[in-house]
Amino acid sequence: MAGFNFADNYRAAGLTPGPDALRTRQEPFDNLRQAIDPQTAIDLTRIYFGLPVPRGTDWFRDAFGATDPSFSLIDNAREASVLAGGLLEVATLDGKVYAALATLTTAASGLRQPSVRLDLIDLMRAAIQDRAVGARRQAPIDPKHIKLPAASKLSAELTALTQGPEIAKASALLKQVSEESAEITKTFTNQVLAVVQPLAAQVLTLREEVEMLWWYVGGWSRMLDKPFMELELGLAAVLAGVDVADMSRSATGPAAAPAIFQRILAAGRKAKTAKIAIKDAVDALPQDQLDRLGLPNALGTVSEICPVLTAYAKAREIGASPAWHVAYAKATGFEAGAAFAPLELAMQAFRERLLLQALV
Repeated sequence: MAGFNFADNYRAAGLTPGPDALRTRQEPFDNLRQAIDPQTAIDLTRIYFGLPVPRGTDWFRDAFGATDPSFSLIDNAREASVLAGGLLEVATLDGKVYAALATLTTAASGLRQPSVRLDLIDLMRAAIQDRAVGARRQAPIDPKHIKLPAASKLSAELTALTQGPEIAKASALLKQVSEESAEITKTFTNQVLAVVQPLAAQVLTLREEVEMLWWYVGGWSRMLDKPFMELELGLAAVLAGVDVADMSRSATGPAAAPAIFQRILAAGRKAKTAKIAIKDAVDALPQDQLDRLGLPNALGTVSEICPVLTAYAKAREIGASPAWHVAYAKATGFEAGAAFAPLELAMQAFRERLLLQALV
């Protein structure tokens, strides 16, 4: 994702405000940028897609109203979506992966679209991929950076002091010895940390990769303790997404996630399935096994942001199909029959699970 340009953010949405209007937006935009946390990113996503915001939008309106009293979310709904999208973009540039995840899960592989800046969806997808790849590009580590401390500069003075002891001089030298020792310890510690910390990060990455490799080779659902090929394709896609997210030790998960899912879902299946309805993926999991998904309470606050996992939560809460369908549609804005391609379904479940990990 290239560097963010405030004026280009408007142009990408087909808006051309004058320089004065841009100036009134820049300062509150920059202030909001600094304050973005996971909950704020969720609300910005709702504004961007034109969804209701349960905690209200006064914080957003007042921020821009401070420099432009005429700013209104009713009269400026399109501009508000542009500003929210821009804030989500800069949050991602600032390393806040949950902003990109929230944008993608809400879009739900194109089932929901914003009124402006459709390009942002692809930008967010590319940003996550670039960050996942970049996290594994670590500079070579050279243990030779850890060097033995230099000889003390005070040895000669200490030798001279033993020949003619002086209390004042001894006190000053002891202070210098203490300061020199502290400086040597600090330098040595920093050298060790500069080598050990990247090594520790590499070990965690290797552990993640090895764990995922054995999971992939085995083709085994950790949730149900069954081979994926024995599960209905929709359920296999969701459980594969959840498994990989749970094994991930980074906010983005592995860069190769789509390839992993594609191979897992294709293994042992001859027939090709174009689309899978959410209700079919849910119904494939027996009612008495819904608790195995370990869905967090935070899911209830982001139902429309995480439509796939919310379907399982509603089925657990209300009962088997079709009992949960009406409540699900009300909570998410999607019908239970909304459908994904198998790989899209796996990626959706994967991203939703990663996002929920950032929220709890």
